Amino acid sequence: MLQLFGTDGVRGIANEEPMTPETVVKLGRAFAHLFKSPGARRSVVIGKDTRLTGYMLETALTAGITSMGVDVLLVGPLPTPGIAFITRSLRADAGVVISASHNPFEDNGIKFFSGDGMKLPDALEAQIEEMIATGAIDQVRPRAREIGKAFRINDAGGRYIEFARTRFRSGSRCGGCGSSWTAPMGPPTGSRPRSCRSWGRRWWR
Repeated sequence: MLQLFGTDGVRGIANEEPMTPETVVKLGRAFAHLFKSPGARRSVVIGKDTRLTGYMLETALTAGITSMGVDVLLVGPLPTPGIAFITRSLRADAGVVISASHNPFEDNGIKFFSGDGMKLPDALEAQIEEMIATGAIDQVRPRAREIGKAFRINDAGGRYIEFARTRFRSGSRCGGCGSSWTAPMGPPTGSRPRSCRSWGRRWWR
C-alpha cells in the first residue's frame, strides 16, 4: 500500500518523490475530491513558507485542486497557525500549508487542514493515499465550467496580524528567540517584525 503521509503531512526532499510536481498534482486532486459537493462551490486556502521550492509545489497543488472543480485561495507566506486561522476566517472548506518546518532548506512538505483549521484526520489521509495508489482519482475529470479558479488574497497577512494582536498580552516583549515565534525557514521575516511595529514595539533578534 502506498504511504505518502507521515506524522505531520507529506515531507521529503523537494523535487524528489513524493515531493515532485507530478505527485503533488495528484495529492491536490485527491484532496479536493474529498471536499467536493454537488451544486456547491468549494474553496481551499493554500499558504507556504519562504523556501524557493514553495513556488513549484504551490503551482502544482493549485493545478490539482482547481482541476477537480474546487477554488483555490492563495495567501502567500504565513506561519502555519496563520494559515489555519485564515482558513477559518475566510470560511474555506479546507486549507493547505506548504512547509517542512524546521527541516533542512532542501526539504519541503505539505500539511492539510480541515475547514476548522485542524489537522486532517488519519482516515481522510488514508483515503487520499488509496485514491492515488489505485488510480481512482485519475478517472475523475471535470470539464469546462466545472474547473475551479485561483484567487490571490492580498490582505491575509494583515488579517493574521490583527488576530495575533488581540491575543498578545499587553506589555509583552517581541523577540526572535522567544517562545511566541518559531519558523526558521519562513514567513516571520515579514509578519513578526511587522506585528511588533504595528503594536508600537521594537523588534529584536
